[in-house]
Amino acid sequence: MNKTRFLSSMALASLVSMPLAHAQTSGCNNNTSGTDMIGRLANKENCLNQRVENWQQKNRDAAAARQKKIDDLRDKYTNAPEREREKIQGKIEDQKNKLNQIKEERTQKLDQFRADQKAQHERMKALSDKTKQDFRNLGHLN
Repeated sequence: MNKTRFLSSMALASLVSMPLAHAQTSGCNNNTSGTDMIGRLANKENCLNQRVENWQQKNRDAAAARQKKIDDLRDKYTNAPEREREKIQGKIEDQKNKLNQIKEERTQKLDQFRADQKAQHERMKALSDKTKQDFRNLGHLN
């Protein structure tokens, strides 16, 4: 009797969690056709990695654009009369500050992505350990 309750509750839990897990990973490029929990977690991790790569590329492009703007301003500064040099120097400092701010934000965001990925790994390990324990307990019920 306990086995049937356990199996029916497991079946119900998997049916309830399947659409929810699919909804969380939708909108990503799902390269694998994993429909089980491990497959969905792998898809979710792949999506997270893709988002990190896209975000890093966007930030690299933004940093390169800022650096180019700084270099252009430096060139303009060397060829400018004295009164305009102060204005240009101010613009250079503003661009340097923005570049530093982008770098700091990127570092914080990467740290957050890494923490999220580590937390997901820990959840997957906990799920694996719980599943192993459930199967061990299932064997003892006989």
